Amino acid sequence: MKVELAVASTLPPDRSPESSSGAGGDADEQSTEATEREPPASDLGESQLLERLARAEAELERERAQAPALCDELLSVSPRLQMQRAERDPILHTWGVCEDLLRRSVAVEESDPDACARLAFLALAVAAHLDGDIGSTPIAKDLEARAWACVGGSCLRFGNLPGAEEALREAAEHLGHGTGDLLLEARLLEFEASVRRTQGQLREAAVLLKQAELRYREINEPDLAARVRAEREKALTP
Repeated sequence: MKVELAVASTLPPDRSPESSSGAGGDADEQSTEATEREPPASDLGESQLLERLARAEAELERERAQAPALCDELLSVSPRLQMQRAERDPILHTWGVCEDLLRRSVAVEESDPDACARLAFLALAVAAHLDGDIGSTPIAKDLEARAWACVGGSCLRFGNLPGAEEALREAAEHLGHGTGDLLLEARLLEFEASVRRTQGQLREAAVLLKQAELRYREINEPDLAARVRAEREKALTP
């Protein structure tokens, strides 16, 4: 996979059933049984749906509170074990952990692109296990789009343009099945503009930045809009 070639140390390790402790098997079965006991959202009345949404919101806040410590523990082991745990340990398969890994990935995007990509791959591994109930699948797609954008940014910093192109395609695919978040869309337009600028397609990059600026203005982010406008003018300067 071209994206993975961009950052060698972030490659997912070889995986086999023997390499897993198997501790998550029973928890996965219990989670599945619990899900099967819950009626689908389409079968609920308005009051029941609101009650379930309130429970889900409370659960999300609990997950977010627990996520930093869980991520600290995950990142304390070797990169190989990190990926194995991210894929197999059900305690890590929460919205809070996925969000925290993405937050950490974005935080080191400029200073440590290798770590940025590694954290983004971990977030993708976690996102693959997130529950899809009550319309949450589009939210998971948003998270995956953000993660692929982080991977692509790392590819650009390592000079791997094919890897960045592949990450862009993945991000766009997930965005198309997401919530329609304009902030995320604007950020991905910026990422695509960076790819096109690296390819020497300056006018196309400028068009993409103009679209990103419009998105930022639509969601009342004038500072971000001004920054993108300055980048666009720079891209158009001979």
